[in-house]
Amino acid sequence: MKKYILPLLIFSSFLLYPNISFVNHTNDLFNQTQNPRDRKLSSQEVQQRGIDLLANEIVENIDAIDLRKMARSAIFETTYGFRWKMVNLHTGKIIIVKVDKDFKLISARDKNNAKVM
Repeated sequence: MKKYILPLLIFSSFLLYPNISFVNHTNDLFNQTQNPRDRKLSSQEVQQRGIDLLANEIVENIDAIDLRKMARSAIFETTYGFRWKMVNLHTGKIIIVKVDKDFKLISARDKNNAKVM
């Protein structure tokens, strides 16, 4: 029994001693996954900034979109500005709209990456 006490103490000390570098590394990975490039804006934030009205103005100026048949997804804030998707409820056609920070239209493309305008 005395032979097993010393190896047991050494083994248990490795288990009980925290590996600080490992913990910091896992926290860095966790923080990177929590900060995605595109951030979904809450509906409250969209209303406070007035983004909802600006998005509607952009979509109204695109001739290929009939607003009566379209549904809009949530608005995402990106590094270049904002983006959202529009879906035609009758045909299922998807249009991805991208605007810059000043809400000037960058592109409006369908799911095959072809220009809509």
